[in-house]
Amino acid sequence: MKKIMILILFLFLIGIAEAANISLTVSWSLSSSTVRPGGDLIIYLTATNPGLDLDGVILTATAGPYIKLTSGGKTELGDMPATTSQQSSISLRVDEDAEATTSYVYLEAKYYYSNSEYKKTFYVPITIKREPLLEIVNVVFNDTVEPGKTFLLYFDVSNKGDSTARDLKVELNKTTLFTTPGSTGEIIIEELKPSESKSLDFLITINPDADIGIESIPAILSYYDSTKSNNYTQTKKIGLKVSGDVDFVVTIDSYTNFYYGRIGEVSIYIANRGLSSAEYVSVNAKSDFGSKEFYIGSLDSDDSETIDLPQNLAKVSGKYPIHLTLNYRDKFDNEYFFEKTLEVMPTNAPIDYTTILIVIAVLAIIVYWIYKKRKK
Repeated sequence: MKKIMILILFLFLIGIAEAANISLTVSWSLSSSTVRPGGDLIIYLTATNPGLDLDGVILTATAGPYIKLTSGGKTELGDMPATTSQQSSISLRVDEDAEATTSYVYLEAKYYYSNSEYKKTFYVPITIKREPLLEIVNVVFNDTVEPGKTFLLYFDVSNKGDSTARDLKVELNKTTLFTTPGSTGEIIIEELKPSESKSLDFLITINPDADIGIESIPAILSYYDSTKSNNYTQTKKIGLKVSGDVDFVVTIDSYTNFYYGRIGEVSIYIANRGLSSAEYVSVNAKSDFGSKEFYIGSLDSDDSETIDLPQNLAKVSGKYPIHLTLNYRDKFDNEYFFEKTLEVMPTNAPIDYTTILIVIAVLAIIVYWIYKKRKK
C-alpha cells in the first residue's frame, strides 16, 4: 500500500511539472501610438512558447468600442515547438464618429497540449485621439511681388482635423525678406471648428534688397485642442516668387577710326537697369558692313558691358543702321529676347597737318638741293 501511495505521489508531481511547463506568452506593438477617428491601425503580435511542444495555437480578437477589425480576427498558428515564436497581425479601423478615448482589442489565445486546452486573455489598449489639423490654403497676393513693393497677402486657415482649435494665434515670422508695416504681424482666432475656415490678410513690404527668386514667408500657428489640455505649434511656409523686370539700355559708347574708306569699330554700351538679373546673355549685332555675335553671360541689376563691333567702311556713303538682338533668360529659366536698332554714320578722316608739313619740308629740301646743283 505504501508503494502505491509513493507511485501516485510521483505521478502527481510529474503532472504538476508538466503543467508548469505548458505556457504561451503574447506580446504586441502598434503601428502608431494613437489613432484618429476614421484612421487605420495595425497590431503586431508575437506568440512565444517558453515551455513544452504545443499541438496548436489559435489567436482570436474581438473589437472594443469604436473599433472595427478589418483583418486578423482569427489566426491559427498551428503547432509550436518549445522555445519558438511566431508573428501575426491584426488590422483595424476606428469609427469616423469615435470619441477621444482609450478603447481596446480583446485577445484570446488558446493553445493545446496532449489533448488538453489552455487559454489566456489580453487587452490591447487603443488610444483614440481627436485633434485639430490646420492648413493654410487659398493664398493670394493682390499685386506682383517685387523688391521694395508693398502688397496685401490673403489666405485661409482651414481646420481639416476632428477637434476644435482654440486660442489660435497666426503669426508671420518676419525675416530679412519682408516686414509687416503698421502691425505686429499677428492675428488671434478664438476658435476654429472642424471643417471651418477663416480668411486672413496681412500687409507685406518686401525688402528693397531682396533677391529675385523663389522665397517663403513662415507662418507660425499656435493653438490648443478643444479641451485645452494639449497645445500645438506648427510652422507653415507660404511660397512666393519675388520677381523683377530686366530693363536693357543700349547706346553708342564710342567710335574708333570710324572714317569713310577705313576699317573702323563702334563700341556699344549695354546696361541692365531692371530689378532682375539677366542670365546667359548673348548679343547678335548685324549691319551691312559687319556682323558679329557676342556672349556676355550674366548681367546683374545696375551692371553693364561694352561690346566692340568692327565695321568695314570702304563702301559706306552715309548713315546706316546696326541691328542688335539680345537673347537671355531670367532667374526662373524663362527665355526672352530684346531688340534695338542704332543709327551710326562715319565721318571724313581729319587732315593730318603734321604729315603735310613733313611732306612740304621734304619737297623744300629737294627743291633747294636741285637749285644749288644747277647754280654750280
